[in-house]
Formats: sequence, C-alpha cells, structure tokens
Amino acid sequence: MNRREFMGMAALLPWLGGFPGEVLAVPARPQQRILVLVKLAGGNDGLNTLIPHADPLYYQYRPSIGVPKHRVLNIGENQGLNPYLKALKPWWDKGSMAWVQGVGYPHGTLSHFRSSDIWETAVDASQYTDTGWLGALLPECKPGLHGIAIGENSGPMAGKNCNTIAMQSPQSFLSQISLLEDIQPVATNSVLAHVTNVHHQLYAAGEQLSNKLQRPVTLGIPFSTSKLGRDLEAVAKMILTGVDAAVYMVTLDGFDTHSNQNAVQSNLLHQLAGALDSFAQAMQRGGRWNDVMLMTYSEFGRRVQENHGKGTDHGTAGVQLVMGGKVRGGLYGEPLDLSHLDSDGNPQHTVDFRTVYGTVAQRWLGQPNPWSQFGTLPFV
Repeated sequence: MNRREFMGMAALLPWLGGFPGEVLAVPARPQQRILVLVKLAGGNDGLNTLIPHADPLYYQYRPSIGVPKHRVLNIGENQGLNPYLKALKPWWDKGSMAWVQGVGYPHGTLSHFRSSDIWETAVDASQYTDTGWLGALLPECKPGLHGIAIGENSGPMAGKNCNTIAMQSPQSFLSQISLLEDIQPVATNSVLAHVTNVHHQLYAAGEQLSNKLQRPVTLGIPFSTSKLGRDLEAVAKMILTGVDAAVYMVTLDGFDTHSNQNAVQSNLLHQLAGALDSFAQAMQRGGRWNDVMLMTYSEFGRRVQENHGKGTDHGTAGVQLVMGGKVRGGLYGEPLDLSHLDSDGNPQHTVDFRTVYGTVAQRWLGQPNPWSQFGTLPFV
C-alpha cells in the first residue's frame, strides 16, 4: 500500500486514541456490561414522543400537530407513547423500558452543533472540551478496545485515551482494512513514529474484528432494511459474536422538523421502534439482554408551540428512552410544566442530563460518578 492509499484509509476509518496491538488480543468477557447509544440527530420533539395527553395546554399549543388522545398509547401517569412507537409497547409492559422526562441543561443553546457538543462532553454551556463524557470514563472501565461507532465520528467516546473505532459498517471496515499489511512502529522521528503507529493500530483492530466476524452468529430475528435497522443488526452481531467493546453508538438522523412534522417524525419513530424491538429480541434470544442497556439522546427538544409550517422550532428539554433486561421500567423525572414557558416558548427542564450520565456511570458501568452533584435516578 502506498502513502496516498494509507492516508486515504486513515481518513475513511478514523481511529480515535491509540493502544498497542497486543492489547487487542484480550479475550471478550461474556458478562461484560454493554451500553448502546442511539443518537436522534436534529433535535427530536419530546412532546410528540412521550405525550402529555391529559394536559389541555398541549393541544392548545399544538392544534394541528398534537397527537389525538384516542391514538396515544397510554402508559399511565397522564403520559402516553406516540402511536408509531407501538412496537415498543410490549417492552414497556414487561418493565424493560424507562422514560426520563424533561431532560436538559441550564442556559440551553439552540445551535445543533454547540448543543451536540454539550450533550456529548457533559460540560456546562459556557465550557469547552475535546473529551467526550465516555471518553473520560471508558479507559477506567477496561483495557483494550473501548467502543465502536457506526458513523462519521465517535461523539461521546472521543478522547486521547479512549480507544474507539468509527466506521461506516463492519463490512466496509473489514474490506478496507484487508488491504493493509502490518508494520511495526518505528521511532526514528516523531512523524514516522505517528504514521507507523496508526498503521499498526488499524491492522490490529482489523485482526480482532476479522477474527470475530468471519463466522458471525445467526441472529434469528428479522431487522428492518432502514439504515438504523442495518446498523443495529450489525451491533447485535458484534455483541453476540464477542467483539470486546463496552460501548456501541449508532445514529438516526432527520429530526429537525421545522415543517410537516407529523409525517417526518412519525416515519422516524416507526423506524426507531422497529429497529429497537428487533435489537431487544436479538439480545434476549442470544442471552445478552441482561448485559445490555440501550439509551437514546438528542441535542435538544423542540419548542412547545407549533409554527406556521406545522412543525416546531429548536427548543430545549426533551426525553430519553432507556431499555434493557436490568432496566427498571417506569417514568422518571417530572413532566414539563407547559404553563410556565420562557421568552422563547420553552419550559424549564426538570432533569439535568448529567443526572442520566451519572446513573449510567455509577449504576451500570460501575465507575465513580463525575457528576454526583446532580444525583442519580433508579432506572437501573
């Protein structure tokens, strides 16, 4: 492989962080706890996802896009699911699904990029860092490969000490990595040392994934042909085949619903529900459902009042879905108070998102809670 081919591959298959190849040979621990993140990119409208159908203000502010009461899937406490999430209702009934209401942070920003940075690094709105919230936690959890992101970047797993692969798909990663021949890092100068070290790391990553995925397990569960369905099917195969990663991340894009929201969001929620249902079934069938926790997040919610395009503009507080065999199902946090909106038309958040992250760190990953001042929630 010549220099141009190598540099092109390095750009196509980013490797965030670095570690020696021999660490990759650590065998998978079958009972390792795994976190699967699903990013709902664009700003999912929480009020039309988890619906306060008993609040008349909801229908007053949303005369066109409010989900009619008779279509809402009632789950108690005056809340209901969007009907396009019906594939997830059985998991709620089993007690394996939790909803965290009113999640946000102080001084919420309405910029997609900045708010994504805040959610993925867990800093205050006035602070900046290049290290994701999991980028700081994962190196303390385990050696070796920490996470795999299917997409263009590793988001919350970014960090110089966090060993994460970002790929378009396992198949594309393996087809590209197969072009590499291993070379040992050299230290004659800093530039050459860096290039040869990255090359060696790419090769070592390919070796582990290739060895695990040459004979992937048969899931026995049909997944949808949507991008999210294919991505979660790939994650399910990697988990059940024994790839040694603690965190996986996938993304469902398109939630920036400034217009025609009902049609757009309904389609996205239908894709989400179908993919999550198949993934949960695959984990249950493969005996890993108790070892996996799946969590959604989005950079912000939407404005309470619908706009003239029958959509909603950028807002602040939203909702998060958590699923897993060890999840304590139920509603967590307080519902949004639609009678007290700020000057932008947004309600006050009731749960700081770092409360959720602290719960994951302490109660799921077994690590010290960096955000202990925000407390935890008993959803796991």
